[in-house]
Amino acid sequence: MNSKRTIVVTGASSGIGAEVCRLAIEQGYQVIGLARYSNSRDTLDSVSTGLDSITLDITDPSACESVVEKIIREHHIDGLVCCAGAGRFGSLEEFSLSQISDLIQVNLLAHMNVCRLLIPSLKTRKRSDIVFIGSENALKGGRFGAVYSAAKAGLRGFAQALQHECSASNCHVGIVNPGMTRTEVFDALDFEPGEDQSNAIDPQSVAQAVLQMLSAPDNSVIDEINISPLKKVVRKKGKSTKILK
Repeated sequence: MNSKRTIVVTGASSGIGAEVCRLAIEQGYQVIGLARYSNSRDTLDSVSTGLDSITLDITDPSACESVVEKIIREHHIDGLVCCAGAGRFGSLEEFSLSQISDLIQVNLLAHMNVCRLLIPSLKTRKRSDIVFIGSENALKGGRFGAVYSAAKAGLRGFAQALQHECSASNCHVGIVNPGMTRTEVFDALDFEPGEDQSNAIDPQSVAQAVLQMLSAPDNSVIDEINISPLKKVVRKKGKSTKILK
């Protein structure tokens, strides 16, 4: 399959999204990267000259519709990789309704909306792909992660249903569910993976799984990949505690 295709990547300025952009460009893809902040620590422009970067908050429905319509007018889009997301953890009673709504919006509803806008165009292509970045919390709810787990489980169900809906148009839909991945997301949290390399996944490994899905043969689909650290250890910023399976 010719890999010189054009894909849209959300959450493209850092973490998994930035690694997806880098690897996709290395493999010959043209990438349109969407990110909420243009001045992110790992800026879009530093990823590669093969990247067309656009500042967009995908949780803003009107802005999202305008930007996606412009992208469709100016490009033939062959794929979408949804990497944008946010984590907030704690007991359910510690969340306000507004915080619950925000977490569901960024981790589920925004992706549903981007797909809704792009799918009519994707279905016209000879081959197209949609890949979501989910979470191991989609497979089994994590402690202090009720809201986050609900959002990611919803995203997983959405991906599974969408695969059935889009298969007749040769649109391949899949989801990658990583465990703790060593990215900037932990900067704002009171816990982080253990120090050992085996305690967390590197973003490059997740990006490789995404590109594996994008390069699957036309007559088959890799609908789900689960990736876990070899040794699950979380450190409560100051001490280490092993998470038992």
